[in-house]
Amino acid sequence: MTFPLKRIAVSLSWLAVGLLFVGATMVPSDADAQSASTKRAAPPSKSRTAPKNFAHNPSPWVPNPSVSGKSAYLIVDATSGREISSDQADELRHPASLTKLMTIYLTFSALDSGRLALGDSLPVSSNALNAPPTKMGLTPGGSVSVRDATMALVTRSANDAAVVLAEALGGDEQNFARLMTQRARQLGMTSTVFRNASGLPHREQVTTARDQARLANALMREYPHYYAVFAIQSYTYRGRPLDNHNRMLGSYEGADGLKTGYTAASGFNLVMSAMRDNRRLIGVVMGGESASRRDRQMADLMDRGFASAQSMGLSPWTSIRKPPSARYSAAQFVPGAPIQESTRAVVAKAEPSPPPAATPQAPTAARVAGPAVPTPAAPENPSLGSWVIQVGSFNEPQAAQLALERATSALPSAMRSNASAAIDEIQMATKVFHRARLTNLSQEQAVDGCKRLEKQKIYCSPLQITAWNTPGAR
Repeated sequence: MTFPLKRIAVSLSWLAVGLLFVGATMVPSDADAQSASTKRAAPPSKSRTAPKNFAHNPSPWVPNPSVSGKSAYLIVDATSGREISSDQADELRHPASLTKLMTIYLTFSALDSGRLALGDSLPVSSNALNAPPTKMGLTPGGSVSVRDATMALVTRSANDAAVVLAEALGGDEQNFARLMTQRARQLGMTSTVFRNASGLPHREQVTTARDQARLANALMREYPHYYAVFAIQSYTYRGRPLDNHNRMLGSYEGADGLKTGYTAASGFNLVMSAMRDNRRLIGVVMGGESASRRDRQMADLMDRGFASAQSMGLSPWTSIRKPPSARYSAAQFVPGAPIQESTRAVVAKAEPSPPPAATPQAPTAARVAGPAVPTPAAPENPSLGSWVIQVGSFNEPQAAQLALERATSALPSAMRSNASAAIDEIQMATKVFHRARLTNLSQEQAVDGCKRLEKQKIYCSPLQITAWNTPGAR
């Protein structure tokens, strides 16, 4: 009897296993059910209703409805600014690491104004250490020189370096982003908004291909003494090479800068400039499907652009002279090059360096957002009308007018009754700038008015009339 019973028990066991196997194939597991549900549900960017489990698993990225796509391109003549070819050049796009071009721009400005020195030692905060890759590899509790941090942006596109510079110049990254946006407006980049210094994904951080071309042009024209750093293909930091992501430098004839960028939301971006036959073009390609495809598209657009520039009879590129405000040259960014300056420590919330006693200047924390302006010593008895408030230098007169209107409305009525608005056209090389100023003020009014404007996050600088007419003042 025992043997038949064992056979029956074994048979029943196999039957149970078979039933369990059939049930398992018909009923999905929890993981499979979630996967199936995900596949059936439309992506958040295309669906009008979120999945039921959205509240428990929120997406880290919420699309910006104003950004309709990724792709765009623009080719312009650097001398005249004339557009040669374009597609969706004024449509909003996410900049990715093209953002760092403005971070570099403000760093150059701080170097020439004296707020920073190449040998300055900048502290590495926890925010910088925790920045997502790509990074240059900073040490916890350590420091990094301005030169190393700047070149890590140019070559490696290091996010930790961007945070370090942002905190040194703006106190914190959020405030620095406001300075970036403010300077963008002054350059005529009317569609660009910055929310961080690196280009890491942020739904509100947007730009256009045309705005990026304006920024590239400004870097070449305002900082010709630094522009050559964009052609450096590798920079050594602590014995480790930081290779430049811009492969066009070695593959496209005449290419000499500027910057690449990539995030999932932006695609593969590139801003570059090249010289051929004594003509310079600026190219912007956004939303490439891969780095290689983006580079091939840029090469094709630039080839056609140079052919068109020749047939259009565009003026040749004229080298920009080194401005009086220049304190360094691109050669001093090369690893091992002497800086010829003592190293000093810079605290995270950097204040403007105290000026020499012989040339006092009115304190203004926002001065970092614009180019350096020499301010002479104040007269013994400053009279009404001998001072002005500078509110920016712009590519377009409309932008200058808007800046004046905003600044005027922020001043008290007593000061508005005295001040007069003026826009001057200033020719610098082949570029015309529109300088916006409030005139007919005393020194006290100019300094006090500028402090009031700074509280409203409006860039300004109090100047004497004599300083306003100085070649470097703009």
